[in-house]
Amino acid sequence: MTAIVLAVSLLLAGPSILAVAQGTGEVDTALLHLVLALVVTSVAGQVVRTVVRAYQEQASRTPAPEVDETVGRRRDDR
Repeated sequence: MTAIVLAVSLLLAGPSILAVAQGTGEVDTALLHLVLALVVTSVAGQVVRTVVRAYQEQASRTPAPEVDETVGRRRDDR
């Protein structure tokens, strides 16, 4: 997950970093944008991870529907 967070943060802060490289922007602004992008991306990653784990947990607790072996349909489909 760390590699994804770094990659997305660099992508989000890319315009500021590019402006510094071209000499039209300030280093402080680029660093601020990079730090903000890192924070936002890591928080978003944690939220997504929490949501996915909750769905996985719910899916593991839900019993699978019974399948009628002879016809291949669920018993509720009759």
